[in-house]
Amino acid sequence: TRMHSTTNRPASQICRAPAIGPRMDMRREDFGTSSAAGIVGDGFLHSLRSAPEAVDWKFLHERERVRAEAAEARCEELRWREVEARHRARSLETFLAKSRAKLDSAREEIREVRRTSKRAFALEKEVARLNRLLAEAGVDARKRSTVMSLRMENAALKAEAKELKDRVAALDAQNDKLRSSRSSMSRSMFGRKSEKGLRPSSTRGRGQQPGAPGHGRTPRPNLAETEERLDPPEDARICPCCGEPYVANGSHESEVIEIEVRAHRRRIFRPRWRRGCACASSPSEVTAPPPARLFPGTAFGTSVWAHVLHERFACMRPCRRVADWLTGQGLAVSPGTLADGTGRMLPLFEPLWDAILAHQNEAGLRHADETGWRIQALREVRKSRRAWLWTSVSDDAVLFHVDRTRSAEAAARLFSGAAGPVHLVCDRYSACKKLARQLPAVVILCFCWAHSRRDVLKCAEGRPRLAEWRDGWIGRIGEIYQLNAARLGTLDPDGGSPAEGFEAAQAELKGAVDALFADAGRQLERLPETAPECKPLRSLIRHREGLSVFLDHPEVPMDNTVAERALRGPAIGRKLSFGSDSEAGARLSAVMHSVLGTVGMNGLDVLRWLRAWLDACAKNGGDPPGDLSPWLPWSMNAERRRAFAAPP
Repeated sequence: TRMHSTTNRPASQICRAPAIGPRMDMRREDFGTSSAAGIVGDGFLHSLRSAPEAVDWKFLHERERVRAEAAEARCEELRWREVEARHRARSLETFLAKSRAKLDSAREEIREVRRTSKRAFALEKEVARLNRLLAEAGVDARKRSTVMSLRMENAALKAEAKELKDRVAALDAQNDKLRSSRSSMSRSMFGRKSEKGLRPSSTRGRGQQPGAPGHGRTPRPNLAETEERLDPPEDARICPCCGEPYVANGSHESEVIEIEVRAHRRRIFRPRWRRGCACASSPSEVTAPPPARLFPGTAFGTSVWAHVLHERFACMRPCRRVADWLTGQGLAVSPGTLADGTGRMLPLFEPLWDAILAHQNEAGLRHADETGWRIQALREVRKSRRAWLWTSVSDDAVLFHVDRTRSAEAAARLFSGAAGPVHLVCDRYSACKKLARQLPAVVILCFCWAHSRRDVLKCAEGRPRLAEWRDGWIGRIGEIYQLNAARLGTLDPDGGSPAEGFEAAQAELKGAVDALFADAGRQLERLPETAPECKPLRSLIRHREGLSVFLDHPEVPMDNTVAERALRGPAIGRKLSFGSDSEAGARLSAVMHSVLGTVGMNGLDVLRWLRAWLDACAKNGGDPPGDLSPWLPWSMNAERRRAFAAPP
């Protein structure tokens, strides 16, 4: 407290001793030096021992007290001097640090000045060179107008250089895109159609391996048989030496399978029977009913129309080729006649199309896809001939529909009538997304992993620097497929319920999927906005919810290849016949592909079923039967299914 209170006081005031009374007004000479005072004190103590009554104790006490206070003041003064010395030392240390910093700054400034001088010297040489060049060119650099014109020209050149750099960057990006498009088109035209990666070549030879058991001859129990006897000539059965005939000695048996298809004409005679009695109530004449015809006035039977429909919509042959094929079988017919006849088939098969749609609306899992379809008559009402062929595939049925648009309304015609929630496996087309928003309680979108893999492949096409990135992501997606296959292997094959090992496989699969999406997010954060890799990664993250549905629903497949395979046949027919001439023809194509595709999907013989159906329609007066249950694969009985079963 004393130090704080006397901080701003001078040392002379601090060391001054307070007054203690009149007896304290003494001089230093009264006491002498400290050593002398000590001697006097010793003698004085001796005199005190000898004569204690003569000592002035009060004076002695005051003198000692003054000496003590002087010593205390001296200590306080020395203490404050120490504080001031320490403060001064700290100030000097701070000053020294600042001085060192200033010295370092001055040294750096000197070095910068030296570097600047070197650059200035180089620039001076460059200026001299430029002045020499300007002088040789006859330009006076000292004129302000010349300098300003050069500066303006320099600014224009810089702007032009920047514009050229931007143009070069844009052309590089365009070139990269075109190179990728060229690679994609070249692969689609001349490359491998499969999206699977290259597999290591196998050392196994082609065909049947030596020592391997064969499958034997294919049994054909339902194949009709005809017997033929081949005897040698009569002269060969007589001995040329003695003329005795040969004796029968068994036979050699063999078989040859032949096919002989030939059109023929059925000439039907219906005898007329006249009444021989006089009964007026009986008919005057009776005859057998005429054979059932599919269309009145036509000469073609149901077998002809069955073969025509089978060739057109099951074998994907256009009308002209079907007409050529029939001509080769002995039935000369024009393509126009076939086109007119098949156009009249639509009312016979539309009830089956409606029944297939109603059956699919009960399914909980369906596949959806679409492809282009040309209708020539549309050019008369609008600029484009293009329409769209939609497909819906369930476990036991396939349905096609041709629509003018590719909108969500076209998709709703196939999927809006679902009886309950349906998992719709599809690509990432916006119409399906809009349909899911319109029907949130009905449609659950399950996006295709094969399309995400195609995005990666398409992004890396024509860009060799992305080969490693592409192989890494293709490997990651392939690992997801393998883990899902291992998980499905742990399900009960009969009921589909989880068996032993399902939980471990499920956890491993979910961890791999989460890690894949996490890596996609981290890569997307590191890449620039214009990088080509960003597009497939953004699409992968944006569609994560639909891509992850298969984790909680093992019955949902990972890709939409089922619908793509269903569209392959109609697409081949579209390429061969250039689509359809009218909207009614397009509707007929969609209906026939739906009916025949569903029949073939369930293991039935398409041609046999088709002929039986047309016979039933002909017997019903050219109309479809009222009861469709015997003709639908999921409602016909076992005996009828065996009758229509396709040969093994």
